[in-house]
Amino acid sequence: MRVTLEEVAQRLKACGGDSKSPLPKVILLNGNEPLLVEEALDGVRQVLKQQGFDERLKYQLETGFDWNKLTGVGQAMSLFAERRVIEFRVPKALGAPGTKAITEYCQNPPDDDILVVMMPALDKRQRAAKWVKAVESVGWLVDGYDISLQQFPAWLKKRLQTRSLRVEAGVVELMTEQLEGNVLAAAQEVDKLQVLAKDGAVTLKLVTESLADQARFDVYALTDGCLIGDFNRVLRIKSRLQSEGVEPVIVVWALVREIRLLASMSSALQQGQNKGLLFKQNRIWNKREPVVNAALARLSPRMWYQLLEQAAHLDQTVKGQRYSEVGSLWYQIEQLCCRLCGVKLASTVNV
Repeated sequence: MRVTLEEVAQRLKACGGDSKSPLPKVILLNGNEPLLVEEALDGVRQVLKQQGFDERLKYQLETGFDWNKLTGVGQAMSLFAERRVIEFRVPKALGAPGTKAITEYCQNPPDDDILVVMMPALDKRQRAAKWVKAVESVGWLVDGYDISLQQFPAWLKKRLQTRSLRVEAGVVELMTEQLEGNVLAAAQEVDKLQVLAKDGAVTLKLVTESLADQARFDVYALTDGCLIGDFNRVLRIKSRLQSEGVEPVIVVWALVREIRLLASMSSALQQGQNKGLLFKQNRIWNKREPVVNAALARLSPRMWYQLLEQAAHLDQTVKGQRYSEVGSLWYQIEQLCCRLCGVKLASTVNV
């Protein structure tokens, strides 16, 4: 069965209990917008907790992953015989061992468990694969979608409406121009407007002031500061984000996403691909070209992939899937930003 990210939580509410619709044994969340996938996952967690799934097991695919953790977990009884949610994150692709393990899991899924898999958007070939068909036979294939620049205004308008905000004419257009398709930045701005807007009324003046006030201090300003190489500015922004209680996981998402993109672009440029075409394919808008160019010129492909490895380790740490003795999460974020800026580290970071 195929379901959209937006409707997965509501569909789950209608399943189980006295309903004629059984709960899915497997839920495969796939999409390239991390914020939307995470929001869908939060909705799934809340609904399943209400339905008695009180135990949650978390795994992430990484080099050397023991697939017995996944195939064997269904055979192991919970200590308190509770219904369980098994969360499995796939950063890139499953690979042959993974597709085999998922297929085997779907052939005999546990009665009291639900497996939730999160991974990037599936392509046409993957959707036709045996393991995806196996998932659909016992569960749901939940599709996310890329929000193009053309779709962004409609998505933004809908998000404002779902937060009970009434917008003045021109607000959506102004936010679209300023945010340039950044979904995470837009979501943060909408949440902020919920606090600032009196009686839910969002005016052009309020949006202009809000964007101007926070332009230097939001998460995307931090990543842009890193790409430019302005470490002093990055430190100021990082301190502001930390003092305002911004969750480190959000900052790490943004950094990992930029590093992954630029590592791929840097490698492609080294192989002789056209920069203009690469920018177009990766939705690098005109205003961001100088920032991205500065970063690509400063670091080599080898350095980008070293950064990507460090970022992946930090991503696992911030999600509680890896223990680190380096220091606090914010200290580790600062160290990653330091390397991204091309600044020599004051001390060796063990990642």
